[in-house]
Amino acid sequence: MRNRLILIFALSLCFLQGFSQKSYFGGGVVFGNTFSAMSADNIPGYWKTGITAGLFGSVKLVDNYNVRMLLQLDMNFTMKGTRSKPNFGVNGLARKDKHSTSLGYIEFPLLLRFRFNSIKTDNDGVWLDFGPSIGFLLYQRTVQRHHISTPAGTASWSDVWDDYYGLNRFEFSFLAGLSYVFKRHHGLSLRFSHSLIPIGTPEQEVTTGILKKHYNSTFYFVYSFQF
Repeated sequence: MRNRLILIFALSLCFLQGFSQKSYFGGGVVFGNTFSAMSADNIPGYWKTGITAGLFGSVKLVDNYNVRMLLQLDMNFTMKGTRSKPNFGVNGLARKDKHSTSLGYIEFPLLLRFRFNSIKTDNDGVWLDFGPSIGFLLYQRTVQRHHISTPAGTASWSDVWDDYYGLNRFEFSFLAGLSYVFKRHHGLSLRFSHSLIPIGTPEQEVTTGILKKHYNSTFYFVYSFQF
């Protein structure tokens, strides 16, 4: 599957290069951190951290003294998931629990990038980025660790599942953010993505009977270098 995804990315770059104006076709590498959450899992906050890294290629669509617009295709490995903060004092006991779900995706964001009032052919400045993204799930693992202290003693154990949520093999999401490019080759980006369709089969809440739909929400803080 990995070789097929790389082939899809390579063919897509060839298409972009043929579609671009002959005066501009760029590419580079990107890496950084992610901060993720999963909706409807009763765990608030973006406590799950991970990494993202990959390649990108971009073509020029518009380039004049008023606006510059690029079309960019990425191929990134991205870690997502959900993680709880430890709980203490549950049911009158000295208790510490931890829930963590780790998800690994290969993502293909297709972004439109805008910069207004730009100097022609100059990349430096603030860019607005947005567009759809398709992700393919490579792995998932959920770990629950329990530690309970009582007057009679302590007990600790862990539960591990490789398919705890029964997630789909693909994710369709929307991504948007801002990037700052400096010295022509270096960039810093803050982006946010959210699943547009549920990433797995809805689960039934035991107490209410309501079906819960799971969605990924992820913040990206990344550095990019364009060749």
